[in-house]
Amino acid sequence: MMKILILLAFFLTTNAFSNSTQVVDEINTGITQAILKNGLKIIVKIDKRAPVFISQLWYKVGASNESRPNTGISHMLEHMMFKGTEKYPVGEFSRIIAKNGGDENAFTSKDYTAYYQKMHRSKLELALKMEADRMRNLVFSNRELEKERQVVIEERRMRVEDNPNAKVFEQLRLISFDSSGAYHAPVIGFQQDIESYQLNDLKDWYRKYYAPNNATLVVVGDVNPKQVVKYAKQYFLDYEFNQLINVLTDNTPIPLTRQTKQLKLKAKLPLYTMAFHVPSLHSAKDKPQAYQLEMLAYVLDNGLSKTLIRDRQIASSIGVGYRLYDKYQTLFSISFVPANGVDNKAVVSAIRQQVTALINHPDALQDEVRRTKSQLEANFIFEQDQISTQSYYLGMLETVGLGINEMFEYVDKMNEITAEDLSNVAKFYLNFNQANTVELLPQGI
Repeated sequence: MMKILILLAFFLTTNAFSNSTQVVDEINTGITQAILKNGLKIIVKIDKRAPVFISQLWYKVGASNESRPNTGISHMLEHMMFKGTEKYPVGEFSRIIAKNGGDENAFTSKDYTAYYQKMHRSKLELALKMEADRMRNLVFSNRELEKERQVVIEERRMRVEDNPNAKVFEQLRLISFDSSGAYHAPVIGFQQDIESYQLNDLKDWYRKYYAPNNATLVVVGDVNPKQVVKYAKQYFLDYEFNQLINVLTDNTPIPLTRQTKQLKLKAKLPLYTMAFHVPSLHSAKDKPQAYQLEMLAYVLDNGLSKTLIRDRQIASSIGVGYRLYDKYQTLFSISFVPANGVDNKAVVSAIRQQVTALINHPDALQDEVRRTKSQLEANFIFEQDQISTQSYYLGMLETVGLGINEMFEYVDKMNEITAEDLSNVAKFYLNFNQANTVELLPQGI
């Protein structure tokens, strides 16, 4: 089994740490992992190609933990995390990072919220000290909440309300998952909920989820793992283990099928999307099937683009989507913009014909599968040139419950897939009679 050599780093022995830290060293990857007594997970990977590092603090909370009337509250709290502590008042965090030549930001997704700083290697302690401070010492004020509420409302207006395609995909999630489960609501939240958060709602969310045993610290770059763990212990170890985290239940999505929706919106172009319920890698009982769905998405995207856009010219764009690393059951989607004057039904019929051909004649896919494997392996290797990409995958895989070894197995798993596997997985999951569909009918602008 091949291993991507570019991902290898130092191996650090366990005697480098005191008994306040449990250390798990991954010999096959060279990545140092440690767990503090309060539950904080630490992952360190050395990359000495430049005298910089990136530190990321990942929390296991996102839109999939939310329900009405608090959809989007994880994203709102992300904004509030930049509003200061007693030690670093509002604006000071970003000012200090910038003054020291660093770059910092944050992001919220369905299954996690993460904060990062990218700086010169000499600033490691500064980054960890400041990030640790706001894990438990955030200052909340109604004044800052109202400011950020307006920022998020404007963000939703630009990204969703004034973006007809975004509204299509938001609607697709709404009709695909029951309102009581994960992935129904958008990460940014519903407008009504954004307008109704109270300060205590955010405080409760912060106290519940922003705890060391619900977090993973990832550091990648020109660093000493022993020094990273030393600083983590110095600045995080006093925070208590949060017992509430252990009793949290999974918010597994409840799938809905055969739902259809038409949206009449101000738009220039029509859009049609269909989605099928499929497992992610974390939720799959048969793990190889998840990798097969990942490969199927690439193969179908290339094949449909060639046939429908270039050859038959009945679509002006087409895309196939699948999220391998979602925490829960997810969607496999096929979306297209029909060519001018072409009915959506004609394009859907052509897609069904191509999927049927793929199922019935897998041998015809052999060359495409080989090309896709080469493309994915090359992309995977080139992505590792960025410490931000390395840290993202390490943090994301750990946070959704897969573990970092999945990062190193991706290429091998994809190379094991055959054309026959794609035929079988397409036949099993791509049931067009059970698909959920959303159709955008443009009303001009």
